Amino acid sequence: MADYRLPIFYGLVFILLSSCSRITPTTIPTTTLQTNVRIPSQADWVDHGIILEAGREGEWDYYLWGGFAFSVIKKEDTYYLYYQGAGDYRTEYDETVLWRAIGVATSSDGIHFSKHESNPILTWFPNQYGEEGAVSSGVTLGEQDEAMLFYGANTAESDISVNSDVRVASSVDGLNFTDLGIVLDRNNTFIWGSGDELFSVDAIYDQGRWIVYYIPNGTAESGYLGVAYGDEYRELQQSSQVTSNGKPISVWGTAGHIKLDEDIYAVILNNVREKRTEVRLMSSQSPNILSGPAAVYQFDEVQQAVLLLDTEAETWFMYYRTFENSYGVKLAPIDKENTNP
Repeated sequence: MADYRLPIFYGLVFILLSSCSRITPTTIPTTTLQTNVRIPSQADWVDHGIILEAGREGEWDYYLWGGFAFSVIKKEDTYYLYYQGAGDYRTEYDETVLWRAIGVATSSDGIHFSKHESNPILTWFPNQYGEEGAVSSGVTLGEQDEAMLFYGANTAESDISVNSDVRVASSVDGLNFTDLGIVLDRNNTFIWGSGDELFSVDAIYDQGRWIVYYIPNGTAESGYLGVAYGDEYRELQQSSQVTSNGKPISVWGTAGHIKLDEDIYAVILNNVREKRTEVRLMSSQSPNILSGPAAVYQFDEVQQAVLLLDTEAETWFMYYRTFENSYGVKLAPIDKENTNP
């Protein structure tokens, strides 16, 4: 996999937003694109309460924290919330949850969710060791409208050593997944940040191009955002660090995306160490360079969050994981009167 670090960003977008959502100026050359989408400010969001709670003691999702598996899509008329659960907890070596897997909850209105009866829908325990598991996720709809879930697959190498590759699984109905193998191999030195653990946190399919954002861990690049992209999901030939104004982007948490225009995406990033969710802008032609923050959210009850824009419902959805072992949702209307093309 070749390592391309582009010196300029010919497609970085600059959108005039409201005063609470203006992009930080940058010295990188920009191409001004037009859009009628205004990203909500923090004051626009209205909380609608808890939508998903942890399972009972002994169930697979007794703990809802300890990883980056948290992704949302709308497929046809159904909302799919993919979330991580863990059934155990250890204190030797370090404190961490065990037997992490990914489940799904579905909704017809984006607010009232039901856990799928066959949860967890995605597991990874090749050596039947508790610290293994599916520990991160990024989901997108593929060419045939199938759900493509890229996930971090922890694999034990000893009693105290775990490494992680990025694998991918597909599902026609969004519920029953088939694993398709490794996409980003931690041992491939051409992948930026390779060497120990690679955690996928978002995935985008756009007109034949695949983009996977990920976070390395256990290497010098740990805690910074990376990206791999290419024309085939199994052949992401280009890989690099993601930068904004020439500087790396510090992240530690899940991510997401929203398509705003033909070539413009909002990329949602989380840093739980700073209790911060931010929205940056990206052109799919140059996914390794993002704008400065277009919006920043710091709610007391939100550990990390992803956004979904439903134009049919004329509503923005913010799905968030709380500090109390549950998930909630906030809503904001699509602002048609105060758009700034």
